[in-house]
Amino acid sequence: MRAIAYLLTSSLLAVALGAGSAAAHDAGPPDSQTTQLNSQAKTFFDQGQAYSKKKSWDLAIAAYQRAVRIEPKFAEAWNNMGYCYRKVKQFDKALDAYKQAITLKPDFSYPHEYMARTYLAMGNKDAAMREYEILKRLDGKMAAELRQAIDANDPDLGDND
Repeated sequence: MRAIAYLLTSSLLAVALGAGSAAAHDAGPPDSQTTQLNSQAKTFFDQGQAYSKKKSWDLAIAAYQRAVRIEPKFAEAWNNMGYCYRKVKQFDKALDAYKQAITLKPDFSYPHEYMARTYLAMGNKDAAMREYEILKRLDGKMAAELRQAIDANDPDLGDND
């Protein structure tokens, strides 16, 4: 289920980016933090998505790193990079990437969910619950799925890649 949402969100973002700007994560109207994206950053972002779909996490990370070097305010690239870092168990780097995404886009729900899953993988259930509480205000459905993972103490429950 999470993999479908992740891919759908990524596809919607790719369509929005193809129009020349990063739209809000739910493909709604652009928010105040929307930036004009460099086409090269978008190309690296797309490469990162392709590598992620193949579970080539290290290649995806490298592509996302290149995207954010070109476009430091690219919240979606920071978030996706964090996701890949979590998959290779580089939890501190994952948390740093999620925090950067949240700094750029405070109401961006995915980095809050993924940060909670990272904390859970690290054995820090209290921190996971803090992120859950934030996510509950942003996206109730996503929060409910996260809560099941927290209750089961399984960071990957419902987050199929």
